[in-house]
Amino acid sequence: MNYFKAAEQVLASVPTLKRALENLQKREQRLIEQGKSREPGAIDYSKPFTDSHFVSDTLNELLELSECSRNIKETERTLAEIEGVLEQLSDEYKKCVILWYVEKRPKEAIAEALYIESPTTVYNLRNKAVAEFALLYYGAAALSSI
Repeated sequence: MNYFKAAEQVLASVPTLKRALENLQKREQRLIEQGKSREPGAIDYSKPFTDSHFVSDTLNELLELSECSRNIKETERTLAEIEGVLEQLSDEYKKCVILWYVEKRPKEAIAEALYIESPTTVYNLRNKAVAEFALLYYGAAALSSI
């Protein structure tokens, strides 16, 4: 496994994971709203029983809500894990990978933000930052990739 490339993929996934978390939270709210009790007038008292279709729909809604909640927790855990590793990087490395992978800024803007004159230096700094992230995220297994 190329841990350097894998680390780049993890870093590049942060913006999408954040959007996914927002979408999941909206979906969870929608599911909760759908499952709320209906007004008493909506109940048909002429039928003294509940048909299996209604029970099946309710169970499916509960399963969907449960899965959505589980996905929210997993996405939050993954983002927290990535952010925890980013916090361990030096300020310069952290700023570099955030600008490069999370904010997807142009290399010239990164150079300006980091007070670097040479584009080559930006790439070298990025490589060192990703290598350190890979080591912190994947551990000793990443040594062969950096």
